[in-house]
Amino acid sequence: MTSSAERPFEVQAHRGGRLFFPENTLQAFCSAADLGFRVVELDLHVSRDRRIVVAHDPLLPSGKNLKGSGCSRQRIFSLTYSRIAGYDCGMPHPDFPLQQRIAAAPPLLSDVFACVEGHMADSGSGGEMVYNLEIKSWPQRDGIFHPPPRDYAALVLGVVRDAGMLHRVRLQSFDLRVVREVYRQAPDAACGLLAEKASSIRPALRRLGFTPRWLNPHSTLATRRLVRQLHARGMRVIPWTVNTPEEASRLRAIGADGIITDVADGGKSWGHS
Repeated sequence: MTSSAERPFEVQAHRGGRLFFPENTLQAFCSAADLGFRVVELDLHVSRDRRIVVAHDPLLPSGKNLKGSGCSRQRIFSLTYSRIAGYDCGMPHPDFPLQQRIAAAPPLLSDVFACVEGHMADSGSGGEMVYNLEIKSWPQRDGIFHPPPRDYAALVLGVVRDAGMLHRVRLQSFDLRVVREVYRQAPDAACGLLAEKASSIRPALRRLGFTPRWLNPHSTLATRRLVRQLHARGMRVIPWTVNTPEEASRLRAIGADGIITDVADGGKSWGHS
């Protein structure tokens, strides 16, 4: 196995990149590719007609739809994709003043693959994009916000396989049930576990039943000791969400394999390219 010292420090675009365009939109993903990112992180949900939709929250935004009429917040899982495609998710976020206002619906995962791959081919971008897919799932919300883990994993893997992307995706979640199910259905897939509490890491790894390739904690949990322990077990560590060069430098110094960030321009301005 290649040691962490021999691997480049990886910088991932969080939610597809949020610096210039609203999160998880096709424009954000293509902008991330133009900025030099070669890994994008994105979030997955399921529509009522079992399509895999890219959005961070299980509820769609309220406000105006793409036809200009009013719309209320509704569960993605309660709507067909034809309804979801009318929602406008192109409003700039107040925390990101450089974001442009765009007309954009929550895209399908299949459309993200097609759009980014086509954009990179047309622009002559070097390298290949890797897609870090967060499967949004909660143990208490089966049947409310998403299908049960077996069905959920099968739906995601179906889209990934149809696109020929199994070798270029990572599949991660806070919900170890769905990570376990992805591994059961696709043992060669690159699986990752997300963690937001230090006390949850060891119990989750024990319950998971296999060693994932990635353990991605909140950046405040990442210490030199934790990184060493996870590396010793064969896992890589890419903390989230890191939005200052000082925190990126700290994590690099303690041996983390990379960061997930909202704001870096492909790592170039931070010296991590």
